[in-house]
Parts: sequence; structure tokens; C-alpha cells
Amino acid sequence: MTLACPPFCPPHPPAPPVPCPTALTGHGPRSTRSGAHSRRGRIRPMSSADYFTRVQASPGWARVLASFARFAAPQPGWRTLDVGCGPGALVRHLSGLACLAFGVDSDPAMSIRARNQAPGLGFCAGDARALPFGAMAFDLVTATNLLFLLPDPLAALRAMARVCRPGGLVAVLNPSPKLSRAEAEAHAARAGLTGFDLASFVNWGAIAERHARFSPADLENLFESAGLQPPEIAEKIGPGLALFAKGRRPD
Repeated sequence: MTLACPPFCPPHPPAPPVPCPTALTGHGPRSTRSGAHSRRGRIRPMSSADYFTRVQASPGWARVLASFARFAAPQPGWRTLDVGCGPGALVRHLSGLACLAFGVDSDPAMSIRARNQAPGLGFCAGDARALPFGAMAFDLVTATNLLFLLPDPLAALRAMARVCRPGGLVAVLNPSPKLSRAEAEAHAARAGLTGFDLASFVNWGAIAERHARFSPADLENLFESAGLQPPEIAEKIGPGLALFAKGRRPD
């Protein structure tokens, strides 16, 4: 079955005047340090869509997304929304779990890339702080590597809670306070990462240093302030470089 964006989601809305950054870079639109790897693991310029397509296609990131999907634990037939979906890897994974999966990204080029990679799924452009969906439209709303980049993560989390049905789940992935450039380099060495995988992982650590790294207490406060129940939190990626968190919208 082909999924178009729902009727409450404009299929091609204009880009927001202040785009929210998403995924692994700290800028929006995501021009940052995207690029191909050199032999020294550096990244040469390439488009953001190309960069994040490569990041999401890497075996390590695919394992992280699969682990995150297991943590979120959607039921077959659930309507899911991934906020800051980038090229759409998590949306495709959730669709493979028999969910009616949709994605939204602040960068129209990302939603176009996502649609090109999965023409049967629903993607659109929109601001994480003012999601172009009706209230209580989804059973599960996710965001990976998004909230820690935003100047007002609570506004985005409240928007996610708004479009989640009562009793539904909001699940997020963000760097933990343990993540830094140095720790990313150490973990990459232990994992044997090379080339682009090495460079993009270290880039994630460097970006985390410049932005918020949420502790469990930070996430608990954010979820409570967004009107969600206290989250379940799990440490993931090596020594706990990332935190997964999920909480229900009260009935």
C-alpha cells in the first residue's frame, strides 16, 4: 500500500522561516561538515542529504536504529511519526515492522530524498516546533538526534506530545553527558571504525560538545514539562554515549 502524507499534513509545505536542525549536525539547514571521508578520516564537503544518507546507511547506525525501534516497541498497525527524519531510515524500519510510518523534516531536500528512497511512504517538510499534523494523530512519535540540537527542545517535545494520542508513546534518542569528541574517538577505535564511519561518528561527538547533552534527570524534567509520563531511560552505544527515553501521553 502506498502511503501519502495524511490529509492534515501539507505534502509540500514551504520551509519554515527558522528551520530546526536535525540529525547529527548542529546547523539548519544542515550544511556543516558534511562530506566524503579522506584516508585520515576527515570529511570533505558534500550535500547534507548525501551525508545523512551515508550516515543512516552505515552498519553501525542501522544497528542503533534497530535497537531504538525495539526500545520504542510499536505494535503492528500503529501510526508512527519520525520527527527530523532526514533521509528516512527509521521510517523505513518502522514500516518494515508493519507500522503506518510517516516522517517529517525541516529541510525540504531531506523529505525529497526520503520520498525518492521510499516512494510508498509518507514524508513532508515541517518545523519540529509546529508540526503540520492534527492533534492525537499518531500512536508513536520519535526523534533521534534532534532535541539536543534545538535552542528550545521543550517546544519540540510538546509538539510531539500534541500529535501523540492519549496512551501513545513519545520516544527520543540523544547524546548523553558521556559523549565527547575524545570519547567518540576512543569508542570508534574500540569498534574498529574507519573511513566515513569513523569521521561521522567523531563528528557526532564534536557536535555534542557544542550542544546539550541530556542526563537522565534532564530528560525526566523535559518529559514532565511536556505533559508526558516519567520516561523509561536506557543507556546505549558503548559505555552509554547515548540515552534512549520513552514516555506515554497520559490518557
